[in-house]
Amino acid sequence: MQNKIFVCHLSEISPDRPFVFTHLQRLQIVIFQAVSGYVAVENRCPHAGAYLHEGQLSGNILTCHWHGWSFDLKSGQCLNEYWARLKRYEIQIECKKLYLLTEELNNR
Repeated sequence: MQNKIFVCHLSEISPDRPFVFTHLQRLQIVIFQAVSGYVAVENRCPHAGAYLHEGQLSGNILTCHWHGWSFDLKSGQCLNEYWARLKRYEIQIECKKLYLLTEELNNR
C-alpha cells in the first residue's frame, strides 16, 4: 500500500511559480505546472546541482538558469546530453490537493 504526503493546494502552483517541498529535511522536490500537467522532480540539476525551481519553464521544457541545460519534464530527459535525466516522483491529485506518493521516497 502506498502512503501519500500532502504537498500543497493546486492554487499554490502556476506555470511561472513552481512549488518547492522538502521531505524529511534532506530531499528537496519541486513541483512544476507544465503543459502536460503537474510534474515532481528533484530540485537539482544533474549537471552542476543548480536549483531547478529558479529555471525557465516553457511548455514542457525546463531550462536550468546556470548553464542552459534543458529538460523535457514529461520524460525527465535532458535535451543537451543523452545520459542526463531528472529524478522524477509520482504524484497524486485529489480534491485540488497535490500529494507525493511515499513508497519511492522512503526507499531513498
